[in-house]
Amino acid sequence: MRIPEWLLSKWSYYLLIGIGLLSIFVCVLPFALSGNDVAANFLAEIFGLIITLVIFIMLFEWREKLEWKSVEDRVRRRIGRQIRGLSIELSNLCDIDRVVVGPFSKEKFEEMDLKQLNKLASEEVRIHDEAKKSLLKHDFRMQYRRLIESRATSIGQIEERYFRFLDIDVHASLMDIEDHLDDLTFHLIIPYAKKETFFDSISSSIGEIMKEIDKLRRKGYWVMRY
Repeated sequence: MRIPEWLLSKWSYYLLIGIGLLSIFVCVLPFALSGNDVAANFLAEIFGLIITLVIFIMLFEWREKLEWKSVEDRVRRRIGRQIRGLSIELSNLCDIDRVVVGPFSKEKFEEMDLKQLNKLASEEVRIHDEAKKSLLKHDFRMQYRRLIESRATSIGQIEERYFRFLDIDVHASLMDIEDHLDDLTFHLIIPYAKKETFFDSISSSIGEIMKEIDKLRRKGYWVMRY
């Protein structure tokens, strides 16, 4: 069963603690108003805890923002380099428009890459004929599998090291990419009775990865190719 994302948020725990303290405050308030000194003193302590909680949350959030700002650009570049490289490696297998020769500027290459990514993320992915021939060769599959495993390891290390700084959506996309990369390496290992089933499985995994890469790209986790 999938745990709701809001349940994993720190704010849900802050809210739970706040509701608990406020409930106690409301329950004790009538006794304090009736002149009960013990209740009045206890009420003051509860009020102090509520103020302390508010200050703690403000200071904690401020410290986290400062800590994140000190590494934000580096983390974005690291993630951007990994998903950009992965996008290029996977697109080499796909049937998409390519530019073979010609003097092109960095901006033109960037435009071309983004167009390819958008196509692969929004349409059905198909493996081109030359890639199919290569994928049928055991040595190529094993070499490509090692490449994918290396990329998955690098992304996993970044996700594990910086997860507390990342938005929940970014964290989820990185985890999904890792899962789909695992699926892809699985498809490269097991024997398939039909070639088309094998190619369809590869295409499906690549398509799902490209969707997550495009989500991250739209959130600013991208780097120039050159």
